[in-house]
Amino acid sequence: MNHGTKRRLLAGCATAAIYCASCAPVDHPSSENEQTTAQITSDDSVIELLPSPSAMIPNGLRERIDAAIQQVQHRDVQVSNGFWTVSHGILGLGPKLALYDPEASARVNALDYICSGGEVRGMRFIPTKYGLDVQNGPMFVGQGHADQFVAEMVQAGLSPDHEFVVHGKQYTLMDFIRHTQSRVRVTTDQELSWAIVAIGQCLGTDISWTNSFDEQLHFEDLVRYELAQNVEEAACGGTHSLFGLSWIHQLHLRNGGQESGVWKEVVEKTARYHGRVRALQNPDGSFSTNFFRERGDASDMKLRINTTGHMLEWLALSLTDEQLQEPWVQRAANALSLMILDIQDSPMEGGTLYHAVHALRLYRSR
Repeated sequence: MNHGTKRRLLAGCATAAIYCASCAPVDHPSSENEQTTAQITSDDSVIELLPSPSAMIPNGLRERIDAAIQQVQHRDVQVSNGFWTVSHGILGLGPKLALYDPEASARVNALDYICSGGEVRGMRFIPTKYGLDVQNGPMFVGQGHADQFVAEMVQAGLSPDHEFVVHGKQYTLMDFIRHTQSRVRVTTDQELSWAIVAIGQCLGTDISWTNSFDEQLHFEDLVRYELAQNVEEAACGGTHSLFGLSWIHQLHLRNGGQESGVWKEVVEKTARYHGRVRALQNPDGSFSTNFFRERGDASDMKLRINTTGHMLEWLALSLTDEQLQEPWVQRAANALSLMILDIQDSPMEGGTLYHAVHALRLYRSR
């Protein structure tokens, strides 16, 4: 991919990609709740399912993608939904997502609502010595992984001085970034898939600092740590790890960096998994329901959307313009669009649905 292509891609990604989390498909709820947000309760989680309006299935790939995106846009995200659902909605549909308040019959921009101090179930910002942290959990209600929210914000295009109101006090996005810098380590087990995006986007990919454990870090230390992670054992089959590496690799090149050292290793790992996902592709164009581990063609439609959506999301970011035109990628986008349209009468868990539509939006914008 040449530098001009990568610059164009980063500009598009900054407004399209926002929030990533591990996402599990769920069983179909009872039909009596299909016009409102349904919930499935397990021992340790509550998974919200968003209702769906009907939509036609048109001919042609471009039209089919647009119809699938529009179908998801017609599913209301409400002020009563949890942070998990709201955040994934912002990821999938972009920073203009509006939350619907059925009691007031009104809509409010989700990001404006969050940044102005609005309350979202499961969302908690925590002032720390270094800045602001975001509470993880409860499962499928709050944030799923450390630094997801701040990665979402920088990918949405928010500037470091963008203001947040927390407990009536003014903060900025940099307060989240400073806390992330203080927390990250390469000497203990951590997930850095989102931290590398947040730090790299706001501070660059050639910086050094001292964390709260008095450890000297360079950004490439984080990259090297993430490279060493086992993709098959990471969140959502490793797609979030690969997405993060692809994002910062493109940032590195945009900022004049060279493809040498650890960055050459990023290129090699990306190419290796490009080949892997293609080799495991199903005959209908969908990707393996076992992610990168082995072949998988399970019939569960929610699982199929989950896996194909996550993998196409990463591919839409990391492939070159020329590669995106190849038939195998087009078949994947077509298969995902058809699956979203095929389940239009069924409620769908937000993580699965919005990663899938984010994949289509990113693919469509390329």
